Amino acid sequence: MRFLITNDDGFDAPGLAALYRALLPLGSVTVVAPATCHSSRGHAVDTKNAIRLERRVVEPFGTISVVHSTPADCIRVGLRHVMSEPPDFVIAGINPGANLGVDLFYSGTAAAAREAAILGVPAIALSRLIHPGFPIDWEKLSVHVERVLRLMLSPEYGLPEGHFWNINFPVVEGERYPEDIMFVPHGTAPHAVSFQVVHESEGTQILEYSAVYRDRLRSGACDVSHVFEQQLTATPVGPSLTSGQGHRLNTRVSLPPASCAD
Repeated sequence: MRFLITNDDGFDAPGLAALYRALLPLGSVTVVAPATCHSSRGHAVDTKNAIRLERRVVEPFGTISVVHSTPADCIRVGLRHVMSEPPDFVIAGINPGANLGVDLFYSGTAAAAREAAILGVPAIALSRLIHPGFPIDWEKLSVHVERVLRLMLSPEYGLPEGHFWNINFPVVEGERYPEDIMFVPHGTAPHAVSFQVVHESEGTQILEYSAVYRDRLRSGACDVSHVFEQQLTATPVGPSLTSGQGHRLNTRVSLPPASCAD
């Protein structure tokens, strides 16, 4: 198999190296990654400015492509410029920090996988929940990621064009992950959102985000709940943002007459 990998934390992030190690036994790996961190920057792309592309020799990858733009742009550059033929899969990650529920709207990791799927290449986003008391052992996590990918890359788990898999690892002591994976929907509840004032002067306040990730709302069936309960999850994500109010679609409705100004 041929893989294109990227992340949203930058080409020198340990999660990208862990993903590379996980994929080497499965095929050849091309790396096209951002020059700097773009965490929580969403699906931004730059069509107004020139994009700088560098070829660098970086351990453990060898020669890679470093893009001075967003994760989604990395995929665009990788698929349409760096690679002469499309890969079998695009894999994004491994992100230090879960991408659950409405995180999918903010996540650069998910955006990279989504961009690949939009361009017609099967894709997977990989993330691991973080906790200050349980630092990530990237070498051990890489082994578990390889196991998961061996399953998810099989034809049985192929998705329609435009869709991608979003996979999240929980926090578990000693990286002893579950022996099974839960297929679940993503949550739609909002984050806990709050701010504190860290500096104030006349007419100006400097705000700092102060909410706690784990305080977010969740239902018992969604990815957020399962990962916080130490389950490994996979969620199929589609390209359509159209609301489910299908009874209004493909219909024509007359507007009310314009009001006349006196």
